[in-house]
Amino acid sequence: MQSSSSLILTLIKQARQTFSNVLATNEKNFDQNDQIDSLKRLMNKITKYDLNFTLFDHVQTNEKLDTIDERNLEKFLKSNAPVFYMKLYEDKIISVGIFIIKSHHRIPLHDHPHMFGLIKVLDGHGHLNAYNVLIEKNSDELVCTRHVSTSINCQSETAVLYPNQSNIHEISTINNDHCAFLDILSPPYSNENDCTCYKAIPISSVDVNGNEGNYVLKRIFDDEYYTESLQYTGPTIAL
Repeated sequence: MQSSSSLILTLIKQARQTFSNVLATNEKNFDQNDQIDSLKRLMNKITKYDLNFTLFDHVQTNEKLDTIDERNLEKFLKSNAPVFYMKLYEDKIISVGIFIIKSHHRIPLHDHPHMFGLIKVLDGHGHLNAYNVLIEKNSDELVCTRHVSTSINCQSETAVLYPNQSNIHEISTINNDHCAFLDILSPPYSNENDCTCYKAIPISSVDVNGNEGNYVLKRIFDDEYYTESLQYTGPTIAL
């Protein structure tokens, strides 16, 4: 049985290897889904304890926090930021971190241009909506279908977002709870592939088979969304 420190290190090493292969190969017989599924199975094993992410456990039990967690909690409670981020690791191939969404807030509907994403909830409860693009209506609007709409928690499997499937997505908190999740992106955001925010507008109701209708996703600027950083307190990441 792997220790917590070796499990997160193994996950990051496997993510680097997986996406080094995925991003570099143009071979027709290369099965990227098989490699990503293997990474997903490993990520399913990760819990908050593997990352020493027990900040909210200490709050509920009134246990004494160490100095860094105490500073993290104070910042989390006093700040008006809707979302916080703990950076674990980043290079040119992947970025790995923990997002923490405050209760009654959300990460707005946005895309990951030409990117893969994996999401594993560590603590709390959330709801994930993800859309597939059907056509580009014009420079500011996309016609999409909602591909995923599901509640997520620490018992949920890792959600995978692909460049051409479930790429545009949003995560909101539910049950008056926060939602903290481990996030892997490949390649990381940069000036060349920055994200765009959207507003989803239904354009058709359910069809005769009970399937959900389509949406227009209109590009917007969400001036209410921003993140602040918290200090990571888990096992050292040294590759």
